[in-house]
Amino acid sequence: MIALRFGVADLARTRFVISPLDHLLAGSARLGVHQGNGSRSERWWRDARRHVPHRAVRFLEVVNASPIGIPDFMVADLDAVRRQLTDELDALLSVPQQTVEEGVAIFGDRLGLPAALARLRDDGSRGLREVSDGAWALFQACLAPDWPDIRRALEADIAVRARTAARSGIGEMLGTLHPKAVWRDEGVLECTLGELEGSFELGGRGLELRPNYFVQRSISLLAEPDRQSLLLHPIALPAAEPAARTPAADGLAAVLGPARARVLRAIAGSACSTTELAQRLGVTPPSASAHATALRAAGLIATQREGKQVRHALTDVGHDLLLDNPPPPPQA
Repeated sequence: MIALRFGVADLARTRFVISPLDHLLAGSARLGVHQGNGSRSERWWRDARRHVPHRAVRFLEVVNASPIGIPDFMVADLDAVRRQLTDELDALLSVPQQTVEEGVAIFGDRLGLPAALARLRDDGSRGLREVSDGAWALFQACLAPDWPDIRRALEADIAVRARTAARSGIGEMLGTLHPKAVWRDEGVLECTLGELEGSFELGGRGLELRPNYFVQRSISLLAEPDRQSLLLHPIALPAAEPAARTPAADGLAAVLGPARARVLRAIAGSACSTTELAQRLGVTPPSASAHATALRAAGLIATQREGKQVRHALTDVGHDLLLDNPPPPPQA
């Protein structure tokens, strides 16, 4: 049992976080303590694995390299509570090499590191880029179609727990997260995590509560002295399963038109200059610039000057519009 010790500041800073990257990790981990557990994860993976793009292989290899789990640096550490996958992957790309080396070292044994983690350690920033690109490709191909439904289930769960906290206090709410998380009146949350034993002071940083659609039978804890600790827990509400995939109309194209829908999705991959955008789309720079101007006027992208170039990136509104309108699956 791990005892998480709360002070007044910790209770004040405890918050709920919705993380797309957490769901990629839990949904695609087939080994170890980080995997999603229960029928939702299994059903999603049975469908998703038929759509896994080749670019996602590096990400999946790292996630499934060891039955012990995954390196802690794979779990994004950000301030936002309603997170965008692009921001989480940017945080992954900024992980220092020393942190990568220390993070994978604990997975070594007398035979050495699992091959995928050894490659990640040795490849430096290129390795993180390949893992990040793989996560993005996996999300777009496999999780994006289900994400609006999953996010609604998470928001509903958070709303119920927030009402409990408002009515009965944060401690009472913490005690309802899972049978393996027990709140004590002295300000301690006792988390049963296999044979792990210890005590951890939250140190005034509070606790991130991360409801996860794919986690149904247990909880998972990440507690480190140099970041806000987090607790992964199931949602309490019965959640409708995302509908099986069927060919669907492109809602984004219906709103923006096919050309500008392509432009918005092209920018979603990563911020880009007008020239880079034109290359991605196979159009002339003036045409790309005209589309970017229209999307910027609608508040879907923002443009900043960098030296002699400008760079286009999604706004929160643009990102949410993409999440709610994933591209239709390719026709067979």
